[in-house]
Amino acid sequence: MGNNSQIKKEPDVGLLGALRDSSLLRFVGATLMWGTGHQLITVSQGYLLFELTSSTIWLAALGAAVGIPNVIIAILAGMLADRVSRTRLLIVGAIVAGAPMFAVVVLLVFDALEPWHLLIAGGAQGSALALDWIARLSLLPDVVPKGILVRAISIDQAAFNGARVVAPIIGGFLLAISGPTASYGLIVGLFGFAVVVYKTFRPHTELQPTVQKGVVEDLRDVVRVLRGNVILRLNLMFTAVNALVLGGLIFIIPAFAKEVYGTGETGLGYLFSAVGLGALAGALTTSWTGGVKRAGPALLLTDILFGGFVVAWAFSSTMALALPIAFLLGYFNAVHIALGIAVIQVNVPAVVRGRVIGAYELAWSAFPLGGLVSGSLATMFNLRYSLTILACGLVVFTVVVMLSSSQFRQLRIDLQ
Repeated sequence: MGNNSQIKKEPDVGLLGALRDSSLLRFVGATLMWGTGHQLITVSQGYLLFELTSSTIWLAALGAAVGIPNVIIAILAGMLADRVSRTRLLIVGAIVAGAPMFAVVVLLVFDALEPWHLLIAGGAQGSALALDWIARLSLLPDVVPKGILVRAISIDQAAFNGARVVAPIIGGFLLAISGPTASYGLIVGLFGFAVVVYKTFRPHTELQPTVQKGVVEDLRDVVRVLRGNVILRLNLMFTAVNALVLGGLIFIIPAFAKEVYGTGETGLGYLFSAVGLGALAGALTTSWTGGVKRAGPALLLTDILFGGFVVAWAFSSTMALALPIAFLLGYFNAVHIALGIAVIQVNVPAVVRGRVIGAYELAWSAFPLGGLVSGSLATMFNLRYSLTILACGLVVFTVVVMLSSSQFRQLRIDLQ
């Protein structure tokens, strides 16, 4: 953990002290607007497309339209985040996401919207997500003092998870009361406000212009960093396996709601909200405590607890049991993710941070793959066993890392 020794020690100002940092408040406010906008897109796009087509095939096409550009742009955005202003990338990401949604508003007003229009908008959203997420994670250490970095990551994650809870409620209300035009209009407004806030960012450190060595050499730099740091390699593997299980859970929840719990749309919303509320609580806990210095044991423990609660959730038979378990698995997953992001940011040189965050985003592409895996396993076994197999794989992987890597067990995050 050579980079840790180079970090300037700063006093822990606590949660309230961190929240007094105006740059962090602006950053988190922009995250809330950005996150709410993207969550509203997720709710509105699927609803509107199904209203137009009454076809799940079109919904699958929408998933591909979002997912494929997300993977491709993740590679390019990682390199861009180390070449150009990360604040500028955030502005571009908001425009790429918001402009197609404005076009959807216009098409709705003139009653000219076609299903393929929404697929194009979905492709723009997937591209913007990768661009924005990589730029955001790369920029945060440049915006806040290092002494509050772990708290800042957790506060930012709390804002994003708060959007996951609030946005579906807002979207459902607008779609029911005012129709999709109002929902898409709010999306455009949120991205517009985000751009305004981005323009107020004044990072305390900036990338210095350097002679670029080319795409191939850029990628080789990332390989060299990962090859020389076993902690980063293991953390990216943790991210991919964790995303696979989380994606498997999220994509299969509707089937559980209908076939296991016998509930409808309202109950389905409660299940998603329970996971989101748990994630929000986990992020807030990490914000309040400032993280865990012994990050290695914490990452291992939270992953095992997350996997264990996924198994418990899979075998719960009533909503009364499913909701609190969903809250708990969301809680421990959020703590794990916040600590994992902090480990990456502490252990990566600033000059390659964007590209390594790009690799992190690629690891998260296992999320939609989790839906494919859990759905395929469900056809061979059943819903409960499909999710259990994924979760047990996560637990086994975590135990193997725990037993085989003393470096990971001893991993610490010391920012103060």
